[in-house]
Amino acid sequence: MKNSLLTAVLLGLLFAQSAVGADDLTVGSRHIRRYVRPNLPEIARRMELKGIVKLEIEIAANGKVTSVKPLGGHPVLVDCAGSAVKNWQFEPANQSTTGPVTIDFH
Repeated sequence: MKNSLLTAVLLGLLFAQSAVGADDLTVGSRHIRRYVRPNLPEIARRMELKGIVKLEIEIAANGKVTSVKPLGGHPVLVDCAGSAVKNWQFEPANQSTTGPVTIDFH
């Protein structure tokens, strides 16, 4: 009982951290396996930057993000979102996938 409660709490924390700042953890039919949370640089915190970043990403067949193209958002937020997304890992598939990703910095 203790272990299952601890596991549930840890999974809840992991999900909460993954969900913060990411509106969509699926691109097409590809589900994310490893999520890297975008870290705001100090200047963005001081400026209290908030907003939504839209990116188009390409995911290779092996699940690695191979391309990140900004579609909208404040340049500082776009940079930190793009850096994080490049480290995301998705489920493997038979071919590459391209699709939009929205990250909410609120």
